[in-house]
Amino acid sequence: MQKNDNHSGLSMSADTLSASLRHKLALFAVAAAFVVIGLGAFTRLVDAGLGCPDWPTCYGHILWPHDEVSTEKANAVFNETPVEHDKTWPEQVHRLFASLLGLVSLVIFALGIRASQDKKLNRTLIALVTVLLVSLVTRIVLAAKWDVGADPMHDFFDLTIAGIVLVIFAIMAVLGLKRGQSLSAVKLSAFIVGFVILQGLFGMWTVTLKVWPQVVTLHLLGGFTVVSLFWLLALRLRNNPWRYDAETLQGVKRLQAVAALGLLVVFLQIALGGWTTSNYAAVACPDFPTCQHQMWPDMDFKRGFDISQGIGPNYLGGQMENEARIAIHMSHRIGAIITTVFLVFLFLRLSAIKQAQTTVMGFTLLGVLFLQVGLGLANIIFHFPLSVAVLHNAGGAILLLTMVTLNYRIATAKLTP
Repeated sequence: MQKNDNHSGLSMSADTLSASLRHKLALFAVAAAFVVIGLGAFTRLVDAGLGCPDWPTCYGHILWPHDEVSTEKANAVFNETPVEHDKTWPEQVHRLFASLLGLVSLVIFALGIRASQDKKLNRTLIALVTVLLVSLVTRIVLAAKWDVGADPMHDFFDLTIAGIVLVIFAIMAVLGLKRGQSLSAVKLSAFIVGFVILQGLFGMWTVTLKVWPQVVTLHLLGGFTVVSLFWLLALRLRNNPWRYDAETLQGVKRLQAVAALGLLVVFLQIALGGWTTSNYAAVACPDFPTCQHQMWPDMDFKRGFDISQGIGPNYLGGQMENEARIAIHMSHRIGAIITTVFLVFLFLRLSAIKQAQTTVMGFTLLGVLFLQVGLGLANIIFHFPLSVAVLHNAGGAILLLTMVTLNYRIATAKLTP
């Protein structure tokens, strides 16, 4: 009996150690994801989205051409897109940090599998992740062998891999929705591996489709989703829920729908921001509160939100007319007003509960909101300085994580024992 107790104690200790390590790795991944988001914003803002015309290498290099000889060789192979040294390194550094995120997600997943006692689930998750990795490695190997230039077979293979990834990703999503709180962290870690790989493919299509706005926007949203998933994983592994008496808990739970709607509002506003930057519409309104010195300038919403833009042209710098870009920019401003009003309302609802945790959460939300609004205004007032624009992207990510935290806290709140 003593032997069994000792074995049980050792097992619990190992599980706790594994959860603690995974928690630290998840927090590291959140920090790394912020760096990736910042680098992605910097890359877009300095027009370096096509700084490396191939993927995952840069002019055939793991890093980038750095001397005269390697530059001449690169220019001979990629004669239509000569090397611009100020644009190669932002793009490739962004990719390398994103690859680091992939490795961290695999380590967290492996640790989660090791700690999990459900062997059937483990086998399923390992099989799914293996297929994902094989698909990705196959694409990378073939990219190194393909000739430079367009080829219908390249597109066909990319679509085939995308289909495989999406199917497996859907299976992972279904597994993640199944009940089983003790296993939720390992399911989420597998889901994250799949999403990071999918995000890598969107990074590839950003290049191969010549910064097509639809893909650029989805790639940006994917980056924000990745940091949110890692943060959610850190919250789950910490396992420190809010605890209240029955009456207070009921009041907190009543906020669940409002908080979920707030999360959706913030996500949609980020999507509008992504559409704004991918169509180079940020500078369409260089004044505030007016736009082009008018409260309601001429706008073309139909063209501004035309998601059927064709694949083929180089979208670096944007292809839309000014009226369409103004429509996008003004929509982002209107979205900011709606988001602000809704989140202030949510702050008031949180404060009305009159509990320390909800009050702190409410003031945190309000502070992050006002910081983000201030950065957005500073972007226009100071004529879009690079540092402020990058910080505005980071502010959007922090606001999203604040809403993820709030929703998680409300969803997991429990009765005081």
